[in-house]
Amino acid sequence: MNKIELTVADIHSASQPAEAFSLILKEKEGNRYVPVIIGMSEARAILIELNQSPTHRPLTHELFVSLTQQFNCNLVEVNIVHYENGVYFADMLLSTIQQELIHIDARPSDAIALALKMEAPFFMNADIFEQNCQEEDPVEEEAETNFWDLLTQSDDSNTDTFIHQKLSEMSTPELEELLQGAIESEDYELASQIQEELNQRKA
Repeated sequence: MNKIELTVADIHSASQPAEAFSLILKEKEGNRYVPVIIGMSEARAILIELNQSPTHRPLTHELFVSLTQQFNCNLVEVNIVHYENGVYFADMLLSTIQQELIHIDARPSDAIALALKMEAPFFMNADIFEQNCQEEDPVEEEAETNFWDLLTQSDDSNTDTFIHQKLSEMSTPELEELLQGAIESEDYELASQIQEELNQRKA
């Protein structure tokens, strides 16, 4: 089976559907790419791995990694093996300590977050890639400020000011979405700052 190795080139806000993101998967040897629509939590997990951002408590993909390590399994590779009605399907190949190979059906977004965490390669079947690839990244302009900027900020003495400025630029629905994500990941310091901003707007 011919397949093409991929890398994550970028993640953009998607115009449709709402609360979706476009994961830009670029061929490792070349300039073509395939955009894959993913959800908010999956985009956050991938961005955390791309930026090697520490989390206060394990996220879902980090929990899966811990489980595989406890059972002496290793993620060999991820393959995007099927495409139907705009939806991609991935297969995770794991090996056990007895050198048995296990195939697990997965969404590409979840599988790629795991691959980044476990430093495993990920591929797409060549025929699927050829059918859906594009030549140029569709988003060249700087994206509007949104909460993903918080994940890629540098860790310096101006962090608190940076966060406050970014929060102040966000809409109330964006703040509420970010608050939910902060609570789910048990980042209570960030959650407190978001709640403070929301309270100031209600005053």
